Amino acid sequence: MTQYTPPGQMHPQDMRNMLYFAVVAIAAFLLFDRYFMQPKIQQTQLAQMAVAGQAAQKAPAPEAILPIADVLSDATRLTIDTPQLAGTLALKGGRLDDVVLKNYKIAEGSDEGMRLLAPAQTENPAYFESGWVGQSDGLILPDKNTVWSLAKGSGETLTSGADVTLVWTNPQNITFTRAYSVDDAFMITLRQSVTNGSGAAIQIAPYTAVAQRGMSVRDEGGGIAHVGPVVYADGELEETAYGKMAKNPSQQFTATSGWAGLTDKYWLVAALPDQVAAKTFRMMYSEPTAPGTRPLYQVDVTPAVSSVAPGEMSQVVTHLFVGAKQASLLQEYQTKLGVANFELAVDFGILFFLTKPFYWLLSQFFHLVGNFGVAILMLTLLIRLAIYPLASTSFRAFAKLKTVAPHMQEIRTKYVDDKARMQQEIVKLYEREKVNPMAGCLPILIQIPIFFAMYKVIYITIEMRHAPFFGWITDLSVKDPTTIFNLFGLVPFTPPSWLPVIGIWPCLMLIFMLIQQKLNPPPTDNMQRIMFLYMPFLMTFILSGFPAGLVVYWTFSNALSVLQQAYIMRSMGVPIHLFGETDEAKAKKAHKASLRDLRDEPRVTKKVKRKDAGSENLFGADDSQK
Repeated sequence: MTQYTPPGQMHPQDMRNMLYFAVVAIAAFLLFDRYFMQPKIQQTQLAQMAVAGQAAQKAPAPEAILPIADVLSDATRLTIDTPQLAGTLALKGGRLDDVVLKNYKIAEGSDEGMRLLAPAQTENPAYFESGWVGQSDGLILPDKNTVWSLAKGSGETLTSGADVTLVWTNPQNITFTRAYSVDDAFMITLRQSVTNGSGAAIQIAPYTAVAQRGMSVRDEGGGIAHVGPVVYADGELEETAYGKMAKNPSQQFTATSGWAGLTDKYWLVAALPDQVAAKTFRMMYSEPTAPGTRPLYQVDVTPAVSSVAPGEMSQVVTHLFVGAKQASLLQEYQTKLGVANFELAVDFGILFFLTKPFYWLLSQFFHLVGNFGVAILMLTLLIRLAIYPLASTSFRAFAKLKTVAPHMQEIRTKYVDDKARMQQEIVKLYEREKVNPMAGCLPILIQIPIFFAMYKVIYITIEMRHAPFFGWITDLSVKDPTTIFNLFGLVPFTPPSWLPVIGIWPCLMLIFMLIQQKLNPPPTDNMQRIMFLYMPFLMTFILSGFPAGLVVYWTFSNALSVLQQAYIMRSMGVPIHLFGETDEAKAKKAHKASLRDLRDEPRVTKKVKRKDAGSENLFGADDSQK
């Protein structure tokens, strides 16, 4: 028998069921991704590496993989030295294939900078390649084997205050020039020019490509952030993961404005052409040319072919970004260079209307206090204040439900054999006491996208990487390093890898979730009551492997919810039972006792002893019988 629901209103139980389904579905998805998909992806990658290694043993690769130090020392190179970048530029081929970020380290505590570009013969090659394509017969163009020379007056070191210009003249007396300059951050400006000294017009166009052998090994997106080729062309963002490139190896887009590159979770290598002339953007995938070699991933930009008359010069300017995806910096370049939506390189996701404001607020709070952990606490407080009216309505509804709980148990006892009448009386009780059981659902629904938006911001933003909090939390972008299985480091024991790492902050989060559970009225359905009981432990188990910054946010948010709910309950005169027996439990116990008495009373035979004053014989016959 279902509960009576007034016309035009949603059944309270349906709303509660929907919320439980949403929470359980999210938990199931996170568990599936963490304990099934991610291990499966890792096993697949290991298997592919093993197969590639076996193939490499059977058939030697055309080019052996060499240590990067040997490759860099084996060629004539010019130095790159700026406040943010360090590297070299090879005169042979003229590729920009050696760039390291000075201020971002490969790991916490390491002195080695994050390498984004590496030469072709090394283990993880990635590079900018620029050149020309021509349609004139017999036109000799520079290639990867061309040896460039320094132009007259050019500096030998590429710094923020000095440019480097390379020049090469072909046998046809056509001069090609590459001029490099760099700012104080991550933007390199490349000016490619061609001067026609031949006696005939030439048809030619410069191109710029970002190429990489094999998939990125710097960061894993884990399905949360895009990792792979990306092209923004005339208002459309095109993203393709590395694993999907083989199915669609060639994608081409014709546009006037845009940019293209290869992106990781934190890093970006991209080409930003001029935003005036029409050009072609491509995403390319090439299968390995021989066993033991790696596939080639490439994005490139090529303008339309133009004619250069004898004695004339043609020049094209392209900006090359190689660095960290600082959203504020990308926005500055977007404005300065007139490149639309360059900030989309940071994958703010479908909840961008939440993630972008959250990121901006976090950045502002960080500038005030200098600690991203404290900034997360400040943002959490601001969010709780913003949803205070809804949360207050929810907590007041929960408090009223707790006040009418004894009356509900009385109704259930009175109409135990008439379910329809019981539900009608409960609805009347709701109407009489002005209790809306659905009032507490909306704030819970609102907190779900807020939670995922915070997760996205903490996971993808470069500012959170290696950002410390206090104490043992030295990196808010990774999970709490402590674990309960060695008493948070007090016991000299290293737990096996298959045990979940449940640290101090997840345990604090569990405590506040249990307290909040005590303050809320329990569901009336048995299955929901079981889910309600174990949900905090399930959420703790899942979130223990998430970034510590997210756990800090959720813990502090629950703590504020507990304080707010306790204040509202006290203001309404509702008693707070955290450790003692609640009114609901007492009413439920009385309800069970009354049901047991009603069930057992017909079967009980009470013995009454009659006692007469003057004659009583417990072992023999009484006097009258005698």
